Amino acid sequence: MPADRDSDHDGLSDRLENTLLQQFQPTWMMSRQDCSDQPARFQWNAAVPTAIADDGTIYGQAVPYKGRRDEVELHFYHLWRLDCGEMGHALDAEHVSVLLRQRNEDTPLEWTALYWYAAAHEDTMCDASQMTRASILGAEEHGPKVWISPGKHASFLNEELCSHGCGGDRCTMMVEMKNSEIINLGELRHPANGARWLASSRWPLAEKMRRTDFTEPRISRIKRLRSTDIAWANPAKRPAQAAIYGGNSALNGIATGGRSTDTALTVANDNTGKALGNAEDHTTDALKKSWHSMTRAVGAAAKATANAIEQKPKDDESKPPR
Repeated sequence: MPADRDSDHDGLSDRLENTLLQQFQPTWMMSRQDCSDQPARFQWNAAVPTAIADDGTIYGQAVPYKGRRDEVELHFYHLWRLDCGEMGHALDAEHVSVLLRQRNEDTPLEWTALYWYAAAHEDTMCDASQMTRASILGAEEHGPKVWISPGKHASFLNEELCSHGCGGDRCTMMVEMKNSEIINLGELRHPANGARWLASSRWPLAEKMRRTDFTEPRISRIKRLRSTDIAWANPAKRPAQAAIYGGNSALNGIATGGRSTDTALTVANDNTGKALGNAEDHTTDALKKSWHSMTRAVGAAAKATANAIEQKPKDDESKPPR
């Protein structure tokens, strides 16, 4: 392969794209309980996506970020034969992405990851997608470990987050997926490796390939958060999700002492949100107990006074007749 060949016409050589996709591919944690087993391989050169093997194939995309040559956005797609969760359906397109920056011009193949993004129920009311600094995951030079929920195939940057959506995800019986091959998809207008099925209307893959996961508002918000935070990509949906989930404590961070809903998880085992919630509960319980104790005391005193008055002889009755 010529070093400068760019078969998808996006400004990045095929060699560079393949090198980056190999270097930064995540370690995938899959459930033994998934009815679709593993991500699927799809038929070469077919217009309609047709799964031919559930063999753990991963598909990749590399594109210059905002047209720049020193920043690249990679998407790693785990594509499935079917979604076998609630309201299941044929075909499922999910992904994880990373924003890379070239270290310096003298070492063109040395890149570092800035931010990672994991899609979970993207573009739905139960969107639990997350984003964080690569340093939080220890994934600046390589891919992080990513947990895939069985059935619905939502992606999570931390195993604990798997139960923090609307309640349908559980990462149980998880094992590392072995020997996953990565195949470069190219671009929508110039598919690579026989991926003619990219633009099929049977799944939302084309929309995911068209857009960036690292919008300026998201990056600005990440920079404002603590350096240990994994953030929700779409925090505005969290209150509605709490209502769907019934206000379960799994949606911590919502209405707990005014704590922002931005934070999905603080990796340093920070239980501030839960502590605030517990403190609030304890305070409320204490106030309730104090109120009940006070009312009981006041009631007892009032009753004793009434009894004393009733038992005391009246003045008229206590005086001898004249």
